[in-house]
Amino acid sequence: MIRLVILLLFTLFLTGCTLPGGTPVLKEDIVILGGGFDGSAAARSAAAAAPKNKILLVVNDPLPELGGLGTVGAQNFTDIRFWQGKVVTQGSFGRWLSQAGQFYDPDRMSQIIKDDLGQFPNIKIIYGYDLESLTSENNTIKEINIRNIQRNQEGHIAWGEQKQRIKGKIFIDASMDGRLTRMSGNSVTVGRADWPDEYLPKEEQNSPLARQQAATLMFKVTGVKTPSKNTHFEGWEFVRDNKGSWGIAGGTDIFTSDREVIDFNNEFGPQGFALKPLNAAATGKDSDTWWINCLLVFNVDGRAHQRDKGTDIYPADMLPYYTNTDQAWVRAREFLDKPEFINVFRRFQVQDPSTGQWYGFGEAELVRDNNGHPVVGQMMYIRESVHSPLESNQDKLQENKDFAITTREAQLAGPAPNIGADLENFPTRIGLGYYMMDINAFTDKDLAAPGPYDWPVTDNLRPDWILAGGQPKNPVYMPLETLLPTNTENLLVPGYASGISSFAWAELRVLPNLAVLGDAAGVAAVRALNAKTNPRDFSQEDIAWIQVKLKQFGARLDK
Repeated sequence: MIRLVILLLFTLFLTGCTLPGGTPVLKEDIVILGGGFDGSAAARSAAAAAPKNKILLVVNDPLPELGGLGTVGAQNFTDIRFWQGKVVTQGSFGRWLSQAGQFYDPDRMSQIIKDDLGQFPNIKIIYGYDLESLTSENNTIKEINIRNIQRNQEGHIAWGEQKQRIKGKIFIDASMDGRLTRMSGNSVTVGRADWPDEYLPKEEQNSPLARQQAATLMFKVTGVKTPSKNTHFEGWEFVRDNKGSWGIAGGTDIFTSDREVIDFNNEFGPQGFALKPLNAAATGKDSDTWWINCLLVFNVDGRAHQRDKGTDIYPADMLPYYTNTDQAWVRAREFLDKPEFINVFRRFQVQDPSTGQWYGFGEAELVRDNNGHPVVGQMMYIRESVHSPLESNQDKLQENKDFAITTREAQLAGPAPNIGADLENFPTRIGLGYYMMDINAFTDKDLAAPGPYDWPVTDNLRPDWILAGGQPKNPVYMPLETLLPTNTENLLVPGYASGISSFAWAELRVLPNLAVLGDAAGVAAVRALNAKTNPRDFSQEDIAWIQVKLKQFGARLDK
């Protein structure tokens, strides 16, 4: 009997678990919060760079899937922008894209990512848990406490009863709400708080209270009509990717001039909902089901969740008319059931001028689950939450001074290392970021800021941006500093709370760019362990090691 007890204790010591009756404890080298493209890329790159280190990925989504917004959230139309004919966001994302295609089945993409990570026995994945509390000392995270989550009958993602303690050496925050960054005591800015006051409404001027970009709830339909081959006309694009799956983008003319759509947005915009020009992707080759991105949901605070109400993590500085993510998800799903919604959505169709055939969504029907509810993404498409400045305890932050990637650097990035607003980022670069600076409105009034409805809204919200040259022409060098929070020494942040100004985030928020940051965070975490140093103390030798390793893993760091 004594021998059995000794063996049991020895086993528990090896596994890092406690005896029955206590909260289990895991001891890991690198702990990642968030199973999206960024968190999954971080886990994969860390495991590949350090096969003997233990990597733990905590997936804080309500489904046992990897990919986050791109799978659980059903955002299956991959936002890529070619530069000189090529996709510059490579590494983990490049591998996944080559297998899934640009317009993919979310379940298949999740499996592709699972298979990629499954090559590495040193990766452990815990699904369906989120961070509840943590312990830190001297700006160093010692332990996090996680708890299981599940969607309840009200539609909210609620806490369960299962808990887990995790001790780690290096932590990575790949969450959408900056949860680990905020809970470990770092300074963040909310939404567009760093915008110049002259471009903010009065209630946001000289105030930490600021709006975040509008959210979206993805929904699924059938009955979509496509031409027989790739076609572009009347501002619409119908494209099949290299896997044979269809994607559609268009509808600006309908958004701006169709009387029914305008009346719909005039009525429901003040209530928090509006239709925008859409993009849509089929769920794979020959599929008759599509995920649609066109429903704007205003006044959603990406930091706020129903399960946190009454605790310190629930934001005390929410704008008075904002709701949390769970309330928004429930309201948006209910909104889809309005007869007015599907009737107006069907206005998004276009006639081929050469054949007279109609294509698009004129005969679309909502797909419904077994309970009769519209089938929707299992998480809100949050476009913005918080941002990490370079230093803490500052007053009004400036978008072109106080962030690792500034608005100016993103917009005016150069075509080569010796030219452009981002040239100072070159020595510490850990990847390239590229897309359009894509703002989907902060309030329904933004949709008709000049009087008539207009899209995109960026031009009207930031006329200074137009004067400076409009959309970026080149990718931006993303420096290592992008991953550093203001205070915590053993934390890297490739997720929404990364060190990017709000307007630069409008470009860099898309999933391919976040995967690039995730790859870098994983490799940087390994270097911190191997060199026995904190990431903010990296030497140029450390950074060079990270750059070499990232290139070995297929990342693109050079223009």
